[in-house]
Amino acid sequence: MLILRADAEDEARAAVLDRVKDILESRQGVWGKIDEWGKRRFAYEIDHMTEGFYYVLYLEADPTALDEITRVLGITDAVVRYMPVRLDDIERELTVVSAAPPAEIAPEE
Repeated sequence: MLILRADAEDEARAAVLDRVKDILESRQGVWGKIDEWGKRRFAYEIDHMTEGFYYVLYLEADPTALDEITRVLGITDAVVRYMPVRLDDIERELTVVSAAPPAEIAPEE
């Protein structure tokens, strides 16, 4: 999960996402989908800010790639908060299934 400053321009937000993607691809990681939640109000004020752009990034990376991504996010001015979360195998399968179009279900007899 990634929260960017509400006053960040579209280009700045795209640059942060591109930087993460570049790091991931250079270290043979797999880029998944991006859920852009848009501008949301914070539950509490963070550094005198009350809003931010929320993103959920799905990716597969080895620990060294994740370390580099979190290092870069930590020193990037447009980033308010970030939190890598490890998904279990079942949750990964559900994420892939939820991204696929629904299959038709035959009626039970």
